[in-house]
Amino acid sequence: MKKLLYSSLLLSTVLYANNTLYKGCGIDESQARLNLANNISTKIESTTFLEKSSSSIFGIDMLSKSFKKNSKQSTNLTLKDINIIKEDKKTCATISKTKLLELTKELVSQVLQYNESSLPRYEKDKVIKISDYLTDIKNTIVLVGVFKTNFPNNSLDRLHKKEKLFINLRSKYNSQFAKITIIGKYDNLKIDNNSVKQNKEQFLKAGIHKYNIKSKNHCLVEGEFELKKNQDFETVINMNDYNYPYIIINSNKKNAKFTLDNEQKKLEKKYTINTCDNSELPYSVSYEGQVENGILKLSANSKVEEDFTFYSRSELSEFSKLAKSYDNTTRLEVKYGYLPISSLEDYENYEDINSLQLNLITSYKALRYGYGAVYGQADNSYIYELYYNLGLQLTSLSQNSALRVGSIVIVPSITAQAGFGKHKLYNTITQEFKSDKFNELNEENFKDDYLVLKAQFGLDFVLNENIGLNIFAQKQFTMEESLTFGAGVSLSF
Repeated sequence: MKKLLYSSLLLSTVLYANNTLYKGCGIDESQARLNLANNISTKIESTTFLEKSSSSIFGIDMLSKSFKKNSKQSTNLTLKDINIIKEDKKTCATISKTKLLELTKELVSQVLQYNESSLPRYEKDKVIKISDYLTDIKNTIVLVGVFKTNFPNNSLDRLHKKEKLFINLRSKYNSQFAKITIIGKYDNLKIDNNSVKQNKEQFLKAGIHKYNIKSKNHCLVEGEFELKKNQDFETVINMNDYNYPYIIINSNKKNAKFTLDNEQKKLEKKYTINTCDNSELPYSVSYEGQVENGILKLSANSKVEEDFTFYSRSELSEFSKLAKSYDNTTRLEVKYGYLPISSLEDYENYEDINSLQLNLITSYKALRYGYGAVYGQADNSYIYELYYNLGLQLTSLSQNSALRVGSIVIVPSITAQAGFGKHKLYNTITQEFKSDKFNELNEENFKDDYLVLKAQFGLDFVLNENIGLNIFAQKQFTMEESLTFGAGVSLSF
């Protein structure tokens, strides 16, 4: 403190002894005024050992009122009677020590009137205003130290008390806020365990904060956020996203048994679980030995809405009877097939083929066999094949149990097909037919041009004991090694 007072006295003596003029020059008036401010700042600070802030320049607007410095700190006061002169092709701005003293007196008068009641109501504005006040007060303390003999002895004490007042006020307010907006009904919102109102700015210290929302009709909402200095946090929470988990079970059989967490419940009734701990609640639905199990996860907005279809023993027996109608029968299969020849690597420019397939299949339990024929054509292409079928089928899973989807009985089968045929394929670019690889009939030529060897996978959807719908896929292992896809009907006679 003695060092500061001594330095201030020294500067005061120098100023008055040398009738100092402060001057700043630049390429234009604005730069000249700014350099003037910097020069005043430098001279005073070099004498008072005050650390200089490159952005505040004492918070004094040394320029016109329309000039804006790169600083949030400012004062309403401006230097008056600045002289603008031309010097060595530069523009210079000067002010005398007398004018600087006048400014200091105005600052003292101004800052001593600062008080808490003059602060704005809005908290963020208060922080900004207090920062402005503190800048003015600190600058005024420095200037009064320079011109100490021109002010009453208690001036510095009064200014320091004023500075302490606003430093204490500044610690009470924060420059960043959190605002949580809630859509829907809720009971209580807390931030850092303090109850607050939704959709209202809560000014908090920078750092990590936690919040929670309690509601008797919703899961507990918990979260955290980080507030950074001068950066606000806002979020919107829809309580519909935090509904309690629930379960509703329906069934076509009204006497089906529904249990939830091993406790029997009623069908078609909504059961809300007022727990959101992310655990799992098991449930099951059963009817005449048929059982369906599941899990209800106890988390926000989790739900189970299921409608289970069961069949009586007589209905299951009828399904099994339909499947077993394939056990010992002769059926005519009439199928449409599509051969996408052009999708094959070596046949991009060849015509695709539409085909008609006829198979006379005899079934005996798991075995299926019989003759078949294919005829297909395009604009210029054609194929024909004669072959024999030998394969396996699945008509039952167990006693009175068949493979089905709902009430649709399914009989899957896999069949090998071997025989002879001819594929006459037309190239739409070269306008030529696929030619034989060899002029004479040999093993390679025979395999590529005449031998039929295929594998077929099919599904029969049984409509009744005499009619079934069929879908299939075939893979050719000879000729162009094509794939065929198709569908048809299966007729028993």
